Amino acid sequence: MNEEVNMLEEISSYYKNGDLMDEMIVDREVSLIKNMVQNTGRTLEIGCGNGYSTERLIKIFDDYYVLEPSHKNMELMKERLGTEINMINELLEDFQTDRKFDHILFLNVLEHVADPILSLEKIGELLSEEGRVFISVPNCMSLNRRAGFEMGLLESHDQFAPKDYQVGHRRLYTVEMLKEHIESANLELETMKGVFLKPLAESQMMELGLDAIKAFYSLGEDIPQYCANLFAVAKKKNYEFV
Repeated sequence: MNEEVNMLEEISSYYKNGDLMDEMIVDREVSLIKNMVQNTGRTLEIGCGNGYSTERLIKIFDDYYVLEPSHKNMELMKERLGTEINMINELLEDFQTDRKFDHILFLNVLEHVADPILSLEKIGELLSEEGRVFISVPNCMSLNRRAGFEMGLLESHDQFAPKDYQVGHRRLYTVEMLKEHIESANLELETMKGVFLKPLAESQMMELGLDAIKAFYSLGEDIPQYCANLFAVAKKKNYEFV
């Protein structure tokens, strides 16, 4: 089995158990996508986890495909959604098709891949001329990490927490780093927003209650550099939307 697939199979148990905070982040990302999409078109979701995001995104798009290299994750999605979805069990780097996609959803995946620029270049090849890719990644310069660093709890802003190891993160992002990776892949950044202005650790945020958490999810939209997650929309370079 491919080493990358092996790694994904090993962390699949995390997706099986689920995580309330992660699900709320996905809900916010889905809301942002829904507000930005003007036509459905052909859509490719890369990396489905346990199918939580897919279950919500298929309500927005009609011609929907899911690319997921982990057999275990595919089974989790089938348990949630059945077999009606167009599922492709393959790594992005190995995926070959003549189809072009109007929307590619690359949510909470880029931080996992071995070569982020290569992955983004592959996405560029799959995009239609008017297509857009929606990307979300964890931000190591979030407000809670800045506070942790100032308090001496973190040796560096990008120091991994136990959860980062558990879910197989290879890197954490900054606004500048995400911009650089997008541009290096010959894509053009259209917009970047923040998801979840997180002043405290997850356990402390949970103590505030769901209503407070939901408020902080939307508060940081225009200040991505301080949010827990970055949400970017990119397109092929040199294409101008009408």
